[in-house]
Amino acid sequence: MLQSPTIVHITIFATIGAFSVSALSIFLGYKLFVAGATGKFMFSVVKGEAAVNFFSVAPGLGFALFGMLIAIYALRKIIRSN
Repeated sequence: MLQSPTIVHITIFATIGAFSVSALSIFLGYKLFVAGATGKFMFSVVKGEAAVNFFSVAPGLGFALFGMLIAIYALRKIIRSN
């Protein structure tokens, strides 16, 4: 008989999904960087008075940065929920 999913099951499934997407993004970013892909890429973050801007960064680094941000966000959610 199937049990209905609990919050623990949902949290585990969401965590596995977040880290899978993060790892895939970092891996594909690495492959793009090694392949020498070039192009225009702009990334900027503004939080309060602080701002971070990346201009003309290789797309592979953008993918890797995106993957790292997903992993950091997932870790913060997991730690905060306990």
